[in-house]
Amino acid sequence: MIKVVAKHFIKAEKLDEYIELSKQLVEATLKNDRGCVSYALFQDMKDPCIVAMIEEWDSREDADEHLKSDHFLNLVGRLAECSEKPSDINYFAPVK
Repeated sequence: MIKVVAKHFIKAEKLDEYIELSKQLVEATLKNDRGCVSYALFQDMKDPCIVAMIEEWDSREDADEHLKSDHFLNLVGRLAECSEKPSDINYFAPVK
């Protein structure tokens, strides 16, 4: 199992659009992607323009396949247009 935390910095004027597109991505991912345990968008409580997609996958391979999915590829460019600066994406494995 792995966790992914994808932190995004969104332009204030694009926040509503970003959230709506992200909801579409969450729905499609949960419905279609093998190995997806959880996938949800969270918003920073101090700065609403900072959001994070927090994901749990059965394996790194499953997470990587998600990045090749049609629903991801169709939305990622539109989501990027809403961003203020590059995202910060981290992959985490359980400590043994």
